[in-house]
Amino acid sequence: MHYEQRPNYFLCDMPPEATLSSNMVLEAIDALQRNATSFLHPRTIEQQVSLVEQLAKLWMDDMFPYRCELLKHCGGEIRFSREIFSHGLDEVFRTLSRERVYQLLRIELGNENALDGWQRHLQSEEAPAHSSHHFSFRLVGAHYQQSVPSQLIIFMVKCLLAKTSQWVVCSRETLDVARLFAHSVYQIDSKAAACIEVIDESLMAPHQDALVGGCEYFRTWDYNLRAPLKQDRNFGFVWISRDYIRQNGLGRLIRNLANDITAWDQLYPHAPHVIFVQDRNEHDAEKIAELLLDELSDLNVEFPQAHYNEDSIRQINLYRNAYQMRAKLSPDTLVFENGSAVSPGCSVIFDIDPQFAITLGNRFVFVKPVSTLEELLHVLEPHRSKIGCVGLALTPEESAPAARQLAFWGVPRICSAGVMHRPCVFREGGMAGLDELTYKSFWERTYNA
Repeated sequence: MHYEQRPNYFLCDMPPEATLSSNMVLEAIDALQRNATSFLHPRTIEQQVSLVEQLAKLWMDDMFPYRCELLKHCGGEIRFSREIFSHGLDEVFRTLSRERVYQLLRIELGNENALDGWQRHLQSEEAPAHSSHHFSFRLVGAHYQQSVPSQLIIFMVKCLLAKTSQWVVCSRETLDVARLFAHSVYQIDSKAAACIEVIDESLMAPHQDALVGGCEYFRTWDYNLRAPLKQDRNFGFVWISRDYIRQNGLGRLIRNLANDITAWDQLYPHAPHVIFVQDRNEHDAEKIAELLLDELSDLNVEFPQAHYNEDSIRQINLYRNAYQMRAKLSPDTLVFENGSAVSPGCSVIFDIDPQFAITLGNRFVFVKPVSTLEELLHVLEPHRSKIGCVGLALTPEESAPAARQLAFWGVPRICSAGVMHRPCVFREGGMAGLDELTYKSFWERTYNA
């Protein structure tokens, strides 16, 4: 949509030649703070849950105009292909069902009505009644430099649930996602939209300090594959047990692994970079690597790659060529790939060395044999703070002990292999929780007070 055709609701709707002054920023901060107090704070959580539910239904409709407009940017300003992006949007908004949102409130705030009033915890004639209440901030902010859209959308939804105004600063890659989502809020609820601001980071750069100072919470998010270790809790791996393979075979497992690797071209936080297989000389890891490439190749037809320039392809090919040279020198490394000079394709590297390796994403994964989970965690110790998710393919008897061991080790998210790519609304990729977008007070009062 051309700028002259856009409704002028947010700062991101300004034409390219427009400038932003310090006074405009300060006035916008003041307006957002007032609007939160007037429009959002008096609402019940049920009203906000209903708003989120309506938004999810709109965005799940393939004919929704804002969804259609957003998909036009795929393969250009948005790096993902139309097929990858559309599937990712469906996964995000399918997650935001009413039941799931109330579950989120209970987990992150302790009570689904925690924002509606004082919640009593203790009551007796001998002891005072302890009550708690989560209160909404007036303004929170976030700077999204590089990220998949699911994180940005979940953050904006959480701000709606927290009943706080939000100011989102975006790179060109994420700007249209935030802008069109904000416009969809306006379509349903203009007062809620009056508590949202979205702006291009290039316009905001000189005024970033003023914004941070006006926010009660501010977070910068940069999932940068050129510096993959910059953020904590960004990476994932899969652990597959020998008994699981013996009981269930490889068919469904291979499909699940391929789905996790293909989604968002493996560029989302928690994406699996390494698949560890419990292998005691049965060659299960080699079989998985070979079959996985076949499945990834099939999915590459349904969900094509669309965002590669010559520099990206060159880097991926250099990375892959290094392992091809290694494979020629040692039988302990095997390379399964279908890349070309114009597309990175898919790459699966079987490597007997258990050391954790971070790939460049883009459907590039390692498969490594390991004897036990204890050995695996010992190998991963230098990367402990970087692991955000572990996908499990274990028998029912193995799952609970392994989950407990991984949780004690510090893994924040544990799930089944095949669902790692689905947005986890509970602090996905280290993102803000509802308890960070609100503040909590306790009231200790006498019985009958």
